[in-house]
Parts: sequence; C-alpha cells; structure tokens
Amino acid sequence: MEKLYIFALGLLIFSIPFTIASYIILSNIPLTALGIGLMILASSILLTPLESIPPRAIRAMLEGSILSLEAILEEFDISRRGYYVRADDGRVYLYVPLSEDGGPPTKRVEPSGLIHEEGDSRYLILIPPASELIKIPEISGMSLESALTYMLVDLMEVADSIEVMSDGFITVRLKNVKSHVTAGRFKSVFGSLEASIAACLTANLIGAVKVSDEILEENSKVIILEVWEHE
Repeated sequence: MEKLYIFALGLLIFSIPFTIASYIILSNIPLTALGIGLMILASSILLTPLESIPPRAIRAMLEGSILSLEAILEEFDISRRGYYVRADDGRVYLYVPLSEDGGPPTKRVEPSGLIHEEGDSRYLILIPPASELIKIPEISGMSLESALTYMLVDLMEVADSIEVMSDGFITVRLKNVKSHVTAGRFKSVFGSLEASIAACLTANLIGAVKVSDEILEENSKVIILEVWEHE
C-alpha cells in the first residue's frame, strides 16, 4: 500500500507541471484534460486511508453498544437467556422470554414492536450488537467456520483462532479470547460478546439459536450453541 502512495505522489508531482505546460505553453486542451485527470487520480489515491478501521475500534464500538442494552435489561429486570432468530427482513433479533421459557418462536416473522406474542408465550425483542455487522458482503457464501474466523479473528481480533464442531449442538472453541465484557445482565441474556456474535452468525445461516453454555479452559473458551432449524 505504501508503494501505491509513492506512485500517487510521483504521479501528482508529474501531472501538475504537465497540466500547466499543456495549457499555457502548448495550448493543447486534450493534454490539459489528461493532466487534470491524472491529478484527480493521484489525489484520490493519496486521500484514501492506508488502513481500514482498526480491529480494536470495531470491538470497542460493539462493547460500547452493550452498555445501553445493559441499562434496558436492568430497568426491566430481565435476566432470562434469549433466542437469536433470523427474521424475514434478513436481520437477526433476540427474543427474550418474558414469562416461562417455552422455547424459541416457531415462526420466522419480522417483529412489529418490542413485544412479540405467539400462543401463550411473550417475548421482548432486542437487536444484538452484531446484527448489522453479520450482513457485510465479505462473509456472504462462507461456511459457518469461515465466517466466524473472518469476523472474530480477522476483522475484530477477538481471538487468535477458532474451531467449530457440530454434534447436535454447535461447539465453537476460541483460542486466547481478548474481549472482556463485564456487563452481567447482558451476559445473562445475550451471552458474552463473542458468544453473541457466534450466535448471530449461526442464526443467520440456520434459523434460531440459544447460547447454551460457555466454558472457560486454559487459554481458550468453549461456546455451546443450541440450534433449531426454521423454514
């Protein structure tokens, strides 16, 4: 990328006198237009940032959004574990049981408010922090393990590596987890940040997901996801 910047700088240095000479000395309009185009191209390259948003910044933004969700959960005294469900609009929502936990909603519908009712079950509808992030085109068509690796390792640097296994439940093993969210209510309802992202991605591919358990091991964390397929 630095070589590209050096090229752009050289192109800009060349194009300025070239444009001036073409217009004033040669009175050649096509060459002048070419020079102006070269200046615009060089300036565009120089104005493009060398790096994208740092992984720590992305992680910090998601962790910051957790604080507002924590306040909502505290205000309404909610602590039941929710279900990640992909709706018809392509967004993943969290359905939190407000009464006895009767399982996830059986229908994939777009929520029309904060409360969703299905039979005798009532759910509070919340939007997980990673609900929009998982819609990025870079992970389109990827397998679950590849998408999780891109999201948690490459994009956010939440962990050093990821391994995914499926045996009825989906087990995600993360090595050297770097995210440390202390919001207690959020962790009770959504799971940890890394578990929430894993559940969002899985729900986006399968249908309905619940973070069943999180197990800390030496230098690693194991996330166990319970899944329900939706049509």
